[in-house]
Amino acid sequence: MKTLFSLSLVLTFAAYQVYCKDCHMRELDLCASTLLLFNQDDGIAQTEADLNKQCTYIREVYQCLKNYTINCMTQVQRELVGFFSEGSEKLMNDYCTPGSSIRNDYLKNAPCLNSANDENIKCLRDLQVALEVVGDAKFENRIPIACCAYRRYEACFQERLEKKCGKNAVEFIQELLRIAISRVPEIICTGYGRNNSECTTLLPSSGSSPKGSQSNSALSRLLSTYLATI
Repeated sequence: MKTLFSLSLVLTFAAYQVYCKDCHMRELDLCASTLLLFNQDDGIAQTEADLNKQCTYIREVYQCLKNYTINCMTQVQRELVGFFSEGSEKLMNDYCTPGSSIRNDYLKNAPCLNSANDENIKCLRDLQVALEVVGDAKFENRIPIACCAYRRYEACFQERLEKKCGKNAVEFIQELLRIAISRVPEIICTGYGRNNSECTTLLPSSGSSPKGSQSNSALSRLLSTYLATI
């Protein structure tokens, strides 16, 4: 679930980066640092107490992001980002509510989902490199690059998760992602895929090395620290 929440929050961060022209991305570093505390918590959450501890970090990140929108975005930008992040907030509330169906289903699937983290490292590194490109791209190119990055990550992760945990686990994660980010990628990113010719041109090749901690992208630095913990 750490990977899922990290991905949904990273995608939320990416939406902020795509749509925000005026505020410097370093304004998000404080939010990212709170998320890192969540990811550096060792072990697999398998009890209500573990989940409650995680939720304190998750809620802090969301509050930080809300503060960022108030201080750094126009009304139109806030509405656009709110459209992206509404599902993530719903997922957070369900995940952080004892006895919810999502929480119970997660606890059942947790061991295999978390053991699949190692299988996911290559996918996340490719996503990290792509997010560095998004940060440096012209404003009009950010959405196509972000769509290509998301589609490549989605295909990579699902392929590896199915081999490790089976189709039911993939369907569980797909449903959670639909809640977290709604169907926005399906709407905005129609026609994009990892083998799409435009994506091949826009994205660095799979397996490229990210700048990581040396990157200007807060998202890349976030992923670098997260990958060091799995």
